[in-house]
Amino acid sequence: MAALCEELTLCGVQGADGVGPQGLEAAGDGDRVLVTEAQRTVTLYKVSDQRPLGSWTVKQGQRVTCPAVYNAGTGEIVVIHDDKVLRVWKEEDVSLEKVFKTTLSAAVCRIHSLPDSETLVLFHHGAVRYLDSLLTDPRQEIENVITTEETIKWSMMFVENGQPIIMFISIKASDLYINIWRPSPGISLRYKLQPFTKNSQTLNFTASLKKNAVSLLILYSTGHVCQCLVPLVQSSDGAESLLSVSSLLQLPTPVDSGALILLDDTHLATLTPSTEKQKDILCIWNTSFQTIQDRKTFSQKTSRQLWNYDRMLFVQSRKKLHVLRYVCEPSSLASALGKASNTNADQENVPVVSWEALTGSKTKQSKFSKKASRVKQDGGDGGCQLKVSLSGIQSSSEGQISSLVRKALFSQNLPDFQITAGKLMEGLVERCNKDPAFYPQNALIDLLNTNKLSYSLCPGVMALGLEKSDVQLLQLCLRQFIDIPEMVLCSCLKMFLSISEDVLSGAELNTTSVESYIKEKEAPNLKDKPKEPAGRPMQNGFSPDSIEEGSCDVQVLKKVPHNPEACPVSRKRAVLLNTVLTAAFSENYLLPHLKDLTTDQVILFLTYLQFLYRTCCQQLTMHLPGQKKLSITEVVDWMNLLLDANFTILVLLPKARPLIRSLQKCVNQQMQLFLELNQVEGSLSELQKLQRPCESHEKYSIEVLELY
Repeated sequence: MAALCEELTLCGVQGADGVGPQGLEAAGDGDRVLVTEAQRTVTLYKVSDQRPLGSWTVKQGQRVTCPAVYNAGTGEIVVIHDDKVLRVWKEEDVSLEKVFKTTLSAAVCRIHSLPDSETLVLFHHGAVRYLDSLLTDPRQEIENVITTEETIKWSMMFVENGQPIIMFISIKASDLYINIWRPSPGISLRYKLQPFTKNSQTLNFTASLKKNAVSLLILYSTGHVCQCLVPLVQSSDGAESLLSVSSLLQLPTPVDSGALILLDDTHLATLTPSTEKQKDILCIWNTSFQTIQDRKTFSQKTSRQLWNYDRMLFVQSRKKLHVLRYVCEPSSLASALGKASNTNADQENVPVVSWEALTGSKTKQSKFSKKASRVKQDGGDGGCQLKVSLSGIQSSSEGQISSLVRKALFSQNLPDFQITAGKLMEGLVERCNKDPAFYPQNALIDLLNTNKLSYSLCPGVMALGLEKSDVQLLQLCLRQFIDIPEMVLCSCLKMFLSISEDVLSGAELNTTSVESYIKEKEAPNLKDKPKEPAGRPMQNGFSPDSIEEGSCDVQVLKKVPHNPEACPVSRKRAVLLNTVLTAAFSENYLLPHLKDLTTDQVILFLTYLQFLYRTCCQQLTMHLPGQKKLSITEVVDWMNLLLDANFTILVLLPKARPLIRSLQKCVNQQMQLFLELNQVEGSLSELQKLQRPCESHEKYSIEVLELY
């Protein structure tokens, strides 16, 4: 899975709308980039601080004709202006007029530099030279590798086994040629690219290095992204080879311009015009499953240029250069469906969908299977019964629905059971949406209790539960579905935090799991919480007095009776919140939705999480009782997520400051506890290293080590 995360504006961009920087290159580390803009200015930026570290401009009348690069080996910046003038300088140099300058004998197309290789210079007619060689002899003769009728359209540098490789694409009339330069053994490869279709135009390129080949991706005006494998080994006859392309991805519509760039082996970013006028759209694609993972629409046209460095995408829009951070997780069908970072999720009861039965698609069948299918259809026991049940759902009264659903489920064979349950649920949800007065809650719960459904099979049931404020139905879905989108999970959380106690009192919820640590007397009012008795020690290293005084000594005392703090929520609300805490989710996708919580909801939820944390500390346990045991790790993870999403608001809110200070004490407690555990671990490691020779194999002894 992949997603766009934080967005920030790096700088303003000079020039007209739709005209972006001339180039953008990495500059030493992942947090610095070198931007060449307006054909005159080169600026070094620190991305995290959104500020320039230095800026250099050529004189009036001169123009930068090649994007500047950073030479990691020497710490210098290199640029070409007026096609042939080479300048080299360091960050501390202020004026370009005082830095090294030399004039070359041929026009330069592009400079390429990578951290683990020497800088290379590509000339307009295809020749390649090391930068050091040009600095030693600037006036050396430069040969023509391609014909004078060809122009270089795109180029890229790779490093294989410490050796650089330059790949560039040249165009002559309507023909495209792929050229590869390698310094050792000094060979140049040349291929002709076969057109994808007769009228298709190439818009942009990106590539990645494979074993003995380069994977070239091409964006065509037809909206196709095609792949071409370019060999790095010369053919035996030395003749010019014709390379074909294969379709990898199909964009929704044809495009007149655009950009694409690889993020990793299975993810690709594209920047193309949107179907809406004067808007562009940035998409992250999963090339393995050909699906869109995330997207962002820009309200105005961009320059349709795309750069990617250190998990950051750079896009120019509205005369500003935007930075969008992204994450890419390993691509697999399990991660696409499950999104489960929760180890407590029960993976044994994950429903397996028969897509053929669900969609009714036909596949090639053997004679025996065709005959069996005809027998089943003639018998009319499976498919006919389902059709009768679906028609009955749309016409029967609410009181008859439950018996109709049970009858349909009991009459189904095991292979079709899941499909039947899914279609019955879809039928019920469809009727509920058409008729607001119709809501057969018992039938919906009976279908969920089959443990054969998933969110993907019936996505409308949770939306219906949210609309009806049916917390019992939502709790059941949260317990059984492992593929719930984070947006829906957060919607359930908001409802559980804001729903009134009157509605909760009428809901049938099992509160057995929380009865051991939440008293019968509810205390929903946070102002009425009893204060901690002065000087009362607590187990697991937590002592209010010592923390207030700045001391973090771990208390190893015998257990003393105490009055636990009152829970800030009722038992039924606590059961619902615990269901959210144990649900499967991915942090990267959940974090943006947590920002939609109101401040009161955030404070209430944080207060409850603090109560759970202290309960675990007091009871000296890592898990709380329940059907899905809630762990202290899950509690701390949710604390971190809430604070990350709403920290600025909480700091500025006066009523939240006592809670923040209290949470800080919990953090200090855990830090000190783990510090002491590390010391114990170190002591045990040293004891393990002690090797005592055995006096006799026939004797043994038991040794007791007292650490305190």
